[in-house]
Amino acid sequence: MPMLKRADITPLARRASQGGLIALPVAALLFAIFALGNWYGLGRNLPAAEANVRAAFAAGVLQDQDWLPGNTGIGRHQYNDCLILYMAIDQQATPVQLLASPIKPMQRGDESMCHALRAYAGGDKAAGRTGVWYHQYIHGHTMLARYLLPHLSVDAIRNLYHGIQTLLVLAGLIVAMTTLARGRSQTAGLFWLIIFLAFSRWFGLESYGQSLSHAPSDAVIIAYLLFLAIAAARGGLGRWCSIGAAAVFGATVAIFEFLTGGIPLGLAIIAGGLPFALRDRDPRETLARVIEALAAFCVAVAMCLALKIGLALWVFGIESFRESAAQLGVRMGIGAGPADIGPLRMAKSLTKGLNSLAAGMHVMAGAMLLIAICAGIWGARQLIGSGDAVLKSRAFHLVASNVVIVGMLALLWQHTIIHAWFMDRVFVWTIATGFALFALAVRERTA
Repeated sequence: MPMLKRADITPLARRASQGGLIALPVAALLFAIFALGNWYGLGRNLPAAEANVRAAFAAGVLQDQDWLPGNTGIGRHQYNDCLILYMAIDQQATPVQLLASPIKPMQRGDESMCHALRAYAGGDKAAGRTGVWYHQYIHGHTMLARYLLPHLSVDAIRNLYHGIQTLLVLAGLIVAMTTLARGRSQTAGLFWLIIFLAFSRWFGLESYGQSLSHAPSDAVIIAYLLFLAIAAARGGLGRWCSIGAAAVFGATVAIFEFLTGGIPLGLAIIAGGLPFALRDRDPRETLARVIEALAAFCVAVAMCLALKIGLALWVFGIESFRESAAQLGVRMGIGAGPADIGPLRMAKSLTKGLNSLAAGMHVMAGAMLLIAICAGIWGARQLIGSGDAVLKSRAFHLVASNVVIVGMLALLWQHTIIHAWFMDRVFVWTIATGFALFALAVRERTA
């Protein structure tokens, strides 16, 4: 990456604004498609959907416990699974209200979320059971559940989600290996092979791949990685395609995101991965392409969230915005929340949460992350000190992509501390890029 001069800032700002402007109609269109799909997903054979929930409890596919650490059969995050199933079948409101936001149940006493779901599906639909409106997210995962649950068992939905992510990762491996075998873009082929190998092991797919909340967003992440790998194999992306794809990526992440790491991981992938999928290899043009793609991603996310807020304001009034703003403040540690949060607890939580990368292998996951960081530092120093301007630029981009992850985790630090047991999964990118930097540096030294 070349050193930026003052004269370079204005053209880069112009490119960023162009990327953002392109993202606006793309995001608006995708949100409109989501809203239409959400509308038509309402009222779809609710008796069959509730019967599938009851059958899942009877078969042990759903349990009364909200969290099942180490469970790779039905997944660790049962709270979110039961929450989404509850929101999918609780349609005791007008279609317009449910179009804007689902109903988040209020648990009674010390019951778990899954216990509340069992009671509701079993016939406890009293007025006191109805909860509050869940305005904070767009809830694409709830929309999917409304379509799938009347036709598929809970176990079948989980298998579908897990299978889709498995196929995406395997496809990425095949694309990268084919690229290497054909002798096309050896650097990009090696990079994408390492990326998909890392995601196959260190993305916690065994614990979260079947999750009704994590899986849709994770599938979007892996699908974009596959798109970039295919683009690299076919000669690289042009400017407009890279901007449009980043806008679609940002909008779909926003629609399916449940603050499980999709936004920081998406930003990191564009910052570090996009340079390995571009047709133009000039470092200055690569930087401009990355900046405008990042702008497109961010504007698409913001546009979808703004449309969701506008829809909620139209249906529910100003109180819906106050609730969302208050929750954002809590996530950033500037509102009401646990008092015992700080840098020390954040470090402890991030360390304890490393088993989300690979269930039951806490020490291995931590050691792998540490090795990757050390290997990446060595590799980055070698590449930055080399005479190859393209490799030097890519090394800067990969290092910057990890700075993005750290920055986003720090920005939402309260959320990171409380949910490190699944937020740590974003460090799959640190593992992948660390080994990629090392491999590229070794390849450069031995070439």
